[in-house]
Amino acid sequence: MLGLAMLLAGCAPRVATYPLRAPLTVDPDRRAFARPPEENFSALYWDGADQMFFRPLARFWAVDPGGEAVNVNALDEVPDSSWWTNRIGEGSVTPARAKQGPCAGVPPLDEDTGPWEVFKAKPNGATPGFFISAPDGRKYLFKTDGSLQPPRPTAADAIGSRLYWLVGYNAPCNRVVFVQRSIFTMKKGAKSEDAWGAKVPMDERDIDGVLGKGMRTADGRYRGSVSLLLDGEVLGPFRYEGTRGDDPNDVVPHEDRRELRASQVIAGLLNHTDAREQNTLDTWVRSGPAGGYVRHYMLDFSDCLGTVWDPPALGRRMGHSSYFDLPDVTVDLLALGLVARPWDGKRFGPSKAVFGYYDIEHYDPNAWQPGYDNPAMLRRTERDAAWMARIISRIGTAHLTAIVDEARFGDAFLEREALRLLLGRQKKLLARFLSRLSPLTRPSVRIRSERDASLCLEDAAVLAGVVGGRSRRYAARAWDPAEPRAQMLAIDSVAGSVCAKLPSLSGASTAHPRYLIVDVVAKGDSKPLPPARVHLYAFGDADYRIVGLARPDEDPGLP
Repeated sequence: MLGLAMLLAGCAPRVATYPLRAPLTVDPDRRAFARPPEENFSALYWDGADQMFFRPLARFWAVDPGGEAVNVNALDEVPDSSWWTNRIGEGSVTPARAKQGPCAGVPPLDEDTGPWEVFKAKPNGATPGFFISAPDGRKYLFKTDGSLQPPRPTAADAIGSRLYWLVGYNAPCNRVVFVQRSIFTMKKGAKSEDAWGAKVPMDERDIDGVLGKGMRTADGRYRGSVSLLLDGEVLGPFRYEGTRGDDPNDVVPHEDRRELRASQVIAGLLNHTDAREQNTLDTWVRSGPAGGYVRHYMLDFSDCLGTVWDPPALGRRMGHSSYFDLPDVTVDLLALGLVARPWDGKRFGPSKAVFGYYDIEHYDPNAWQPGYDNPAMLRRTERDAAWMARIISRIGTAHLTAIVDEARFGDAFLEREALRLLLGRQKKLLARFLSRLSPLTRPSVRIRSERDASLCLEDAAVLAGVVGGRSRRYAARAWDPAEPRAQMLAIDSVAGSVCAKLPSLSGASTAHPRYLIVDVVAKGDSKPLPPARVHLYAFGDADYRIVGLARPDEDPGLP
């Protein structure tokens, strides 16, 4: 501890200060406006070709300085918005609430009472399905598992939607169901699309074709998933770059939104390789007589937890290399397969084809990539990833157990295996992204008496079990940006929480507040991490207000 304190006692560095105001917690991007934007059409094959071929060529010649996300508040967090809601990262979400996920307040469908009226075919995607109107008046997308990996796709839809919702994204209510064929009827005039995109009439054979590709239980029921259609007027997918010119609230370029950049981290946890713009959706939601606003959703998680491809070599690459990664393909051709690849040793795990190549051993959180990159993920920085890791660190075993239960595997082994894989990948993710910037978070001032106050923070790495609490050491210094020297602070730490006793600043008052910066450093078996740099205003003996938290890449004040 003495050595760590001596490191912190160096001259105070020059840093930017924060104004005396509360950090933004709610983005005002849900202001109502009168007319809904135009629907956006996203061409499946064009988006893939654009992102895999044309964009890489353009980026090769482009001068793109990158930079940090811009929709981040003074506490290094993302405010609530039409894109994002702070849930488990901000407060206490119980396992029971995580189990409900986006389905809270939506009664489950009666699996024995119909009719479930089919009114339209699902237009594309790897899993077969169609749209239904249920007796409760709601509309759903119904999908089956297909024939390759049951029951993974429907289970993944239920698990993925809840995990994305839990960390903060908007996601649909997805549930697994078991139904008899007799519950389905065909609406007169229902249409599907042929291979050329032309509308053609549907008939009962289309229902049988979808159900026939799914999993069937011993009592004759078909396993499927139902996804509740979202509220509002459908506007099509959002893009991972730019803004919508017809949405006055959409002012932050999408590639510079932290929640979109950091979606690579949660996608990697689940191996959500199909994280493309066609699996997103904007809706215009009415919010009063003045009109409505645009809400943004993540959709379709049926590819999560390990898809199998033909040929098998392609399936092993998923998560490591894109569908068509030109550098990888070129090297493979020139080297005639003699260059070792990270995915070469991948084999089916204990679940065989169910979870395919979804494993812990070959998962590299830092290098993971989707089937093809989107512009926001390409701009992900260490700060973006660390922010998402701090949120994911709050998801415990009880949360994941409750969420896996919603997959309705009906097989204790598959439940245990899904939980093992998720926990193992979570541990690797946290070990990587909580190890380079300070994992100290959620700053607060704790008043002990009229003259005694402490600055307290949580250590996400210790609370998540990535770092042992016994080996963790802390030091803290306080300094005024106008003063040349720092003052060491007394430390009290217990069970993943660290508190630094704040100094009493002479002359500080409500009329004349004084500025104070407190650096808190965590250290384990390796060198100290950069500090969590908390900015405060002092108004008196124990009267402090937190106005900012920064996480430097390094500590420029250390010798």
